[in-house]
Amino acid sequence: MPELPDVEVARRHLKRWLVGATVTAARCGDAYLARPGPVSRFARTFVGRSVAGVARKGKWLRLELEDGGKVFSHHGMTGDWVRLPVDAGPARFERARIDVARGGKAWSVRYVDARRFGRLVATSDDIDEWTELGPDPLADGIDVPRLSRLFAQSRRSVKEILMDQRVLAGVGNILANEALWIARLDPRSTGEALLAKDARAIARGLQAAIRKELGEGTAYRSSGESRFHVYGRGGKPCPRCGHELTSTTLGGRSTVHCPRCQIRR
Repeated sequence: MPELPDVEVARRHLKRWLVGATVTAARCGDAYLARPGPVSRFARTFVGRSVAGVARKGKWLRLELEDGGKVFSHHGMTGDWVRLPVDAGPARFERARIDVARGGKAWSVRYVDARRFGRLVATSDDIDEWTELGPDPLADGIDVPRLSRLFAQSRRSVKEILMDQRVLAGVGNILANEALWIARLDPRSTGEALLAKDARAIARGLQAAIRKELGEGTAYRSSGESRFHVYGRGGKPCPRCGHELTSTTLGGRSTVHCPRCQIRR
């Protein structure tokens, strides 16, 4: 599933493609993605208006129109936005499109989603899925004392706590695995067992993992080489100490860690 860094890249693309442009045509052809509203609301919200901004909170995007209209976008498992010429045929797995013009030029922005787990919600108000999110580590920073208090109040594993979107918006399975490896903490450690210094180490680990993904993700993807320290590398040597990485399941998600250099609290 796309996580904070992937969605931040999408936000930057959409800002460049859409902000200041006027929407000349729009269509959403998938009522499931547009739930709970009718697909016609997508076009009504966009057409004839200019895009004033593109915001992100966690894994959600908010496209902001000049008249206050909003379209919320969630990538789900396989969603993404791509830019194409206006006269290009439908992209593979295309579910929606926004045609725009700016400075005498025109192009099309398409939403593609193979598995249809994403969302495209056109509305005039913020949706609950947006307002109920916790702080965004990139946009808001990480309040370490708050994080430490939330750990102390929970008997869940630290990895499950980190993946709770009310705790930190945008942290998913990949970032949680990577941050805990950087912090040298076993993901099975319970929140209430963590020390204040552990919360600081986790915050640093998350920030480092996000920076790495934003700075190097494209290059790693294009080379075919794994860009992760531990995620998806169960059974392979730990890049820090060489011990074999262990795969387990926490909260229904695959979890990889090093049993030698990640301490269990």
